[in-house]
Amino acid sequence: MSEPDSPPTGLVASVRRVADSLLALVQNRVSLFAVEFQGERLRLIDRLFWLAIALSLGLIGLILATVTLALYLWQTTGFLGLVLLAAVFFVASAILLMRLRAQLRKAPSPFAQTIAEFEKDRACLRKQN
Repeated sequence: MSEPDSPPTGLVASVRRVADSLLALVQNRVSLFAVEFQGERLRLIDRLFWLAIALSLGLIGLILATVTLALYLWQTTGFLGLVLLAAVFFVASAILLMRLRAQLRKAPSPFAQTIAEFEKDRACLRKQN
């Protein structure tokens, strides 16, 4: 009768188990990175899509309102009214760009979970050594 296969012992077997564990850990982290990357990509596409729609509709409305206001200002105040209108648009644009910049700075960093998992792994390895 044949004896049941017993798990190999010794240094070679230990090295194989450690290598297998390390490869499994790397595979797990790469899988997490891939999932997060896909999520970030979809989130970016979604934001760009809605940004394009909002900008298009806003631009159409802004052009119509500006033409209407410009015609009115030209009849009532002349050239000075058009200059003031342009100044208002420049100030509004600067304020909106500053708000967008602040929002981008407050946004969570991409791949935060992957980085956190690597930090945990490093901390765990430091404790064992």
